[in-house]
Amino acid sequence: MSMQVLDPELASVVWWGTHTLRVRAHAARGASLCPTRFAPYGHADPLAQQANLRCWEDGCMGIVHSIYAATSDRLARRAGSDRQAVADRMRYARTVVASQVAELDRGRRVARGLPARPTRNDGIAGRINEALDAAAAGPTEARWLVQLFRMIRGYVCRDNRTSTTWPTDAWAAEKCRADGGVRGLGTDAVRQEILDDIHTVLSEAQRVAGRAWVNVSILHPLMSVVGPLTDEFAQQLPSSDPDPAEQALLRQFMTRYAAYRRRGQHPAGAFRTASLEVFGQEPSGDLRDVIVDLESGLVG
Repeated sequence: MSMQVLDPELASVVWWGTHTLRVRAHAARGASLCPTRFAPYGHADPLAQQANLRCWEDGCMGIVHSIYAATSDRLARRAGSDRQAVADRMRYARTVVASQVAELDRGRRVARGLPARPTRNDGIAGRINEALDAAAAGPTEARWLVQLFRMIRGYVCRDNRTSTTWPTDAWAAEKCRADGGVRGLGTDAVRQEILDDIHTVLSEAQRVAGRAWVNVSILHPLMSVVGPLTDEFAQQLPSSDPDPAEQALLRQFMTRYAAYRRRGQHPAGAFRTASLEVFGQEPSGDLRDVIVDLESGLVG
């Protein structure tokens, strides 16, 4: 395929659409990033002559070829029967690439003895969701516990996961978005809060589905589906650093709060407006200490 001129636009869609899978392939071989700068077979490299050797050795290009072939075949089969797909070919191609990436990901999970769709909500998982809903104190907590159950199942089956611990800081940020609460991300108290939530979810799962189901579906994958963390990869992802998504969310909130204070809003009003804008939820809990910290950080 390396000497064949392919559709450069489709090649670019495939290249960027497979980014996550390709980075995982490199990570499994000890590299933290894909070293190829331009999309192989795209306008800048129509014959894939600038693709880095590691991309061929690590399976990155194999992913590209597989998804390109499947997508191209789907486009050809739909061309004669779907005028809308033909009229907006690249938009349809992006949809096909996403579905093919998901299918390839499912196939790899099955090959490792994991469920093809670990976050599906029917069957046993559906019954556990109903139990979580019944056990919750209210609809907000119910939605959060169901969301956490879904994240737990997705996390334990993630490719090239390098830790057997729960990502409590990232999930605390998700909980803030879910219930509008304000939490000190990274603190021991908040981490314990998320661990307690995880315990609640797993306890309900065990009560509904049994200990064997929890062991096979969650605990065993958590402890066994782990990739080695190379020195190079460790340097790119230092465990002591806060999650970038959490930092970005907090910076956005603080920026909006400061902007509303400059417009003359009262601290509590500015906090509420920023919370609704960034988190999409009403703030909850005692906000006095948090507001004092925010006010002390304002300049001018």
